[in-house]
Amino acid sequence: MDINALSLFIRATELGNITAAGKELGLLPSVASQRLAKLENTLGKRLLHRTTRQVSLTEDGVEFLPHAVKILSAVDDAYHLSAKGAEVPKRVLKLAAPGSFARICLLPIIVKFLGLNPNLKIDLVLSDAIQDLTEIGVDVAIRIAALKDSTQVARKIGADRRILCAAPSYVAQRGEPAQPDDLQAHQCVLLGDEESWSFEMPDGGFSVAVSGVLRVNCGETARLAAESGLGIVSISEWNARAALDEGRLVQILGEFPLRQQRDIWAIYPSSKLISSKARSFVDFLMNEYALGCTSQNDAPADFSGDAT
Repeated sequence: MDINALSLFIRATELGNITAAGKELGLLPSVASQRLAKLENTLGKRLLHRTTRQVSLTEDGVEFLPHAVKILSAVDDAYHLSAKGAEVPKRVLKLAAPGSFARICLLPIIVKFLGLNPNLKIDLVLSDAIQDLTEIGVDVAIRIAALKDSTQVARKIGADRRILCAAPSYVAQRGEPAQPDDLQAHQCVLLGDEESWSFEMPDGGFSVAVSGVLRVNCGETARLAAESGLGIVSISEWNARAALDEGRLVQILGEFPLRQQRDIWAIYPSSKLISSKARSFVDFLMNEYALGCTSQNDAPADFSGDAT
């Protein structure tokens, strides 16, 4: 079976266009169409519905696609595991991750990983939006979210533990709240659509309405605003760690834990076989993150799920 034809078939289904897929592989439109037709003749099945503008999978194509992905992935892994020397082309691992998490936690880990894997290069896409992984063509996406049952495969990297922080200058000027109810008299830096913060109490959950002069949609910006003395902020511990260690922030109401609803996940697209390069990176990420960013209670786990 023609491996190049399989690669063309998979990319054509991702792009919805044979000409575009052929162009990426250096093929003229007529040659690309001929290769796909030959693949269909070999299988004795029509894999694609063709129109002048786009293609879509037939019922047989839907059934064949995961097998094509599996074959191509196995060939790719076998080649790069056995090939040696500078002539081996670099494989590309495409990652997607939230911007703040990537800058603070992920980039140092990527630098280490690339140093240990000279025949690999990484394309990192920064986005806080929940995107269709197959559509954007990534091998692994890092998401900070709650999960629900899905066909996607996810591995837990760690807990996204949130804490309250403020600048020493703010505490010196406004004082420190002694209990959650006191937050109503304080300036708070709001993140996203926050209107209240929820706490875990011995008798159940407890929420406090919060307000302030600044609302942002980026956790890193929220932290910087708090460091500037604009108020108390609820942020991820991984985001606050350096500022706490360096004294730019202090933790507030540490004896009243916030209700934790999210974790950090590495998610693989459901339509792709998990390649050795993706699996190797996630294994490395889990180990490095556990050593540097989480407590021993944040035990990793496997999960089939989709971010909400």
